[in-house]
Amino acid sequence: MAVFQSCSKVEPKDVVFEEKEKTILLYFASHNNLSTDAATNISKIISGYVPSDGYIVMYCNNFDLQTRQMKDTLPVLVNVYKDKKGAVQIDTIYKFPYQNSCTKNAMKSVINITKTICPAKEYGLVLWSHGTGWLPAGYYTLDPSTSSDEGKRMAAFAPAGNTFGRANAPRQSGQTLFPEPEGGVDPYAHMVKSFGSELGVEMSVFDIQEAIGDTHFDFIALDACLMGGIEIAYQLKDCCDYVISSPAEILTDSFPYDKVIERMFNKDYAGVAKDFYDYYNAQSGEYRSATISTVKCSELEAVADEAAKLFAVHRSDISSLDVTKVQRYFRFNDHWFYDFKDYLDNLCGTSETTALGEALQKAVIAKYTTGQMISLIIDPAKFSGLSSYINNPVEATLTTYYQKYAWNEKVQMIVP
Repeated sequence: MAVFQSCSKVEPKDVVFEEKEKTILLYFASHNNLSTDAATNISKIISGYVPSDGYIVMYCNNFDLQTRQMKDTLPVLVNVYKDKKGAVQIDTIYKFPYQNSCTKNAMKSVINITKTICPAKEYGLVLWSHGTGWLPAGYYTLDPSTSSDEGKRMAAFAPAGNTFGRANAPRQSGQTLFPEPEGGVDPYAHMVKSFGSELGVEMSVFDIQEAIGDTHFDFIALDACLMGGIEIAYQLKDCCDYVISSPAEILTDSFPYDKVIERMFNKDYAGVAKDFYDYYNAQSGEYRSATISTVKCSELEAVADEAAKLFAVHRSDISSLDVTKVQRYFRFNDHWFYDFKDYLDNLCGTSETTALGEALQKAVIAKYTTGQMISLIIDPAKFSGLSSYINNPVEATLTTYYQKYAWNEKVQMIVP
């Protein structure tokens, strides 16, 4: 029996290094206003499917195993398993010293320790927290004039005179494309999970990619708002085989974990999307709100090839595109997330996007929408399963940042 040895500030439990078929790591960055919702989701996991030849490992930094409630504790890794009698058990297998969960170093250490303690032939990853898509970390809230380290980092790529924030993000000629909420406050903010936010620290997609490093996951599920973008899927395509995410927001009920964990272990990733849709489609009123898709990463290069051809011809037409006619996935005036296929249909004409559509059908193996996201109407006929940025009107800060994405490097929507 191999035993994991203790460090001075870390208290791991003695664990047998027994390789199993699959380990699924659920990374709860929930030390924020979502902590109560995280507790509910963790309870669903515990009461759901528990495999005999696999590990369910949860990372959380404020969860009490005894009461199954959130409280201020140091971060831990928790294993959910069945004992020899078939009874479900919950065990702390690793205790961390304090760390901010929304940093790439924290996530990287959690992934590596999980692989060491719970080795498997393949791995799955669920990232659970807030989410703001492909946008720079802190774009909604941070001002580069602040003296904080994060603010200084943001200021490093912000053109002079630009400020960050939801209401005051730079827009061409002060243009407001869509109405802001009354009084500047989203009345449905309590319903959505608007990756990561802890004590003012957020992670970018590049941080997630760096934290994953050379680990390859069978799937990555992004249980956070607005993470179903072509930019994100393409950035992570070499990190996993499948990406499961929502191009719009996700309500705080999150995934129906009492159902989808079994799908994840059985590699039924299209079924995960269907379970997600079925759960929300059965709700009523504003809670009947969902978008979800499963993307096969090996097919994304073909999508990029076709998109590159279209942008080469029509890039100059973006500035005159009427974006109000394109299906959007944001509410109010946060105009950075539009349907990917509908965008190119409007830009190029449907007669030119046939090959793109065929490539996209092979890449997006499952996609569902209830037809709304709270107050936003979503046309199922225009729902491609992936969102995209449209740089119209041009926002200098985002133009600079967006060019860092592998997607833009490939398709050249924005050229230097």
